[in-house]
Amino acid sequence: MCKFDTSSGLTKKQIDIIKYAVKDEISRQLPILPEPVETKLFFEGRHAWIFSWSFIRQDRIELKDQIILDVVAKLKKEFHPYNESTHYKYSCKVKLTKDIYRPKVTVKKSA
Repeated sequence: MCKFDTSSGLTKKQIDIIKYAVKDEISRQLPILPEPVETKLFFEGRHAWIFSWSFIRQDRIELKDQIILDVVAKLKKEFHPYNESTHYKYSCKVKLTKDIYRPKVTVKKSA
């Protein structure tokens, strides 16, 4: 595993788009905090989760390739009392398409 950065052959813009799409998909699977906490975070423009990224493949990426990532979502310490599990691990497959703003994302929760 290695860092998910421009050394993979992707541009900074492509990496940012992929991270946004994956975070959006994972956020739908993460547990929801109590409504007042979620509302406060929304108005402050913050998130309760920190994401760590690991790139599985080590060769350079072409447009036709599938990107495989391991993503760990950790709950920030200030929110630990609201949830019994503080981190979740996901295996993500991202297929680049001709429209770089719409990568095909498949997310699976790991053990």
